Amino acid sequence: MTSMKKFTFAVVVLLLSAMAASAVNSTEVRSTVAEVVDGATFEWYVSNFPGFYYDIDDNLGTEKITMTITDGNVLAEDTGILYRTEAQANDFDFEDWGEYMTIGFLAEEYFAAYVDGSHLAGESYDSNLMKDEQLSKVLIDDDSSKTFTSGTPLKLNDGYALEISNVDSNTGRVYVRLMKNGAVVHSAVIEPSKYGATLKDKTYVYKKDMGDTEKIVVIAVYFKNVFRGAETDLATVNGIWQISDIPTSIEVDTEYDKMTIQMVDADAMTITMSNEDNKITLTKNKDILLMENIRIKTADQDATAERPLRFYLYKEITEPGTYEIRGTVKDIGMETVEWDVSSFAGFYYDIDDNLGNEKIMMTITEGNVLAEDTGVVYTTEAQIKDFNFHGWGTFYTMAFMGNPYFAGYIDDMTSTHILSEATTSNLLSSGLLNEILLDDSTSMVVASGETVELSEGYALRPTIGIDDKGILVELLHSGVEIDSMAILPPFTYVYSTDLGKAKGVPIIAAHFLEPVSLGDRSFCKIDGLWQISDQPLDVEEGMVYDKMTVQSVNADAMTIMMNNEDNKITLTKKLDVSLMENIRIKTADQDAFWEDPLRFFIYQTVTVSGSGELI
Repeated sequence: MTSMKKFTFAVVVLLLSAMAASAVNSTEVRSTVAEVVDGATFEWYVSNFPGFYYDIDDNLGTEKITMTITDGNVLAEDTGILYRTEAQANDFDFEDWGEYMTIGFLAEEYFAAYVDGSHLAGESYDSNLMKDEQLSKVLIDDDSSKTFTSGTPLKLNDGYALEISNVDSNTGRVYVRLMKNGAVVHSAVIEPSKYGATLKDKTYVYKKDMGDTEKIVVIAVYFKNVFRGAETDLATVNGIWQISDIPTSIEVDTEYDKMTIQMVDADAMTITMSNEDNKITLTKNKDILLMENIRIKTADQDATAERPLRFYLYKEITEPGTYEIRGTVKDIGMETVEWDVSSFAGFYYDIDDNLGNEKIMMTITEGNVLAEDTGVVYTTEAQIKDFNFHGWGTFYTMAFMGNPYFAGYIDDMTSTHILSEATTSNLLSSGLLNEILLDDSTSMVVASGETVELSEGYALRPTIGIDDKGILVELLHSGVEIDSMAILPPFTYVYSTDLGKAKGVPIIAAHFLEPVSLGDRSFCKIDGLWQISDQPLDVEEGMVYDKMTVQSVNADAMTIMMNNEDNKITLTKKLDVSLMENIRIKTADQDAFWEDPLRFFIYQTVTVSGSGELI
């Protein structure tokens, strides 16, 4: 049989998709969860779907999806799904250039137009892309100082680079060339040292035709100063702007998967789409591409009148990079704020079994302070979950700091399960949680003497007896046998070990069916695999995770509570502070007023690496 390595990796990737410190191939950013009810209408905004574009500093983001469910759990053609977005004015990071219109579209930030009167509008022949039913991705908007030399060009995006070809020591003029993929596409003269130099004198611009839009600025660079050296010329810039020179079409009738653009209003700067000619029926266990990387997922559940089918929107991220998964935006004008699985996609949630109940509550006191001990309180509670191999019954799973863990085995008195082999069944009673590495009921056929590779260096090697009835199961770790047992299938092989103070904890289980012979070879079937990590997570009282400390672990109620003991947090503008592990607090870079209190949210970071390498 082929190695199990690939299978195991796939399972681990699914488990890690919500873990920020790890590199994963993709991740989901989900909305709040809704239920399929005839006649119901649901709306998703930036507040309840963090997949939509949002800028906390300027409070920008207007995307909205409205779904209306009709008889038969149907999102009807044309009217079942409506999408609307509107452009908003935004300051360039280099503020002397003025403003531009930004728009969230398909859950990404796009450039729509330069605001009349802005410097770059004046430099462009056409300044409004939306008039030609186009948008462009914002690639760079930066006001940090950068120095480059005649030997080291200023790197931009999409293959562009700006290089100094010469600095005239008499006039201070800078001769620059713009390269794309190594070829010169433009040259210009900048005069940042000229007496009384204007914004125009100091700003390099590159204009380009994009479709029907003529000579619109796609690159702008502001030169702060230059230096003519004996061997090398230097320039310092503190304003860079770049949009993609490949526009995105928003022409009416353009289709994005199941959504079609119905109207583009270049004056009001709005875009509307609908699911024209695309009826969608919401049934269980569906994963439906709606538009670009926005999808609809339904639970794998049998719906009833008392328990309607659950579903949510989500954005699938596959492009390599580090991303923020944010919670609902709050402001310091609120005395108490709270996030749970419905308002923070960084918390663990299993839609199929409706599992996940983490909660963070913050109490803001005078001076915008989250006081020690009571300012931030985190709670979570274990929940019952079926093993995927149903003959083993159920176990306790617990979400903790955004990740799912194993908390204990359950004696439900109905099944032959792993608990019978356990000396310690409740890990929480020892102040421990364990990562779930494998929980699978997919049948696989294994030839006698071949290995089934698990995680953390473990492998199973079944050898079938000459009578084709008994099986010798050997467990290997790093290639060395650490356990063996002769079994008579159908039978569950269990391997237990000590995990800190927890004695005799089953960490590996495999259910074997009766062997069969085919020609001169013997085979057995495994239809249940279970593995938890042999490196448990310590959650004992007093354990510190950044600014949070475990205050109570109740092994009877199966709960954990943490708070910010000895860690006062003051919410000031432009704050980005670690709260616990990969969950952080971010505040806006805004001057707060009574009518516009400081905005903030919690978020989780996730690193996606398409190649499998950490970036």
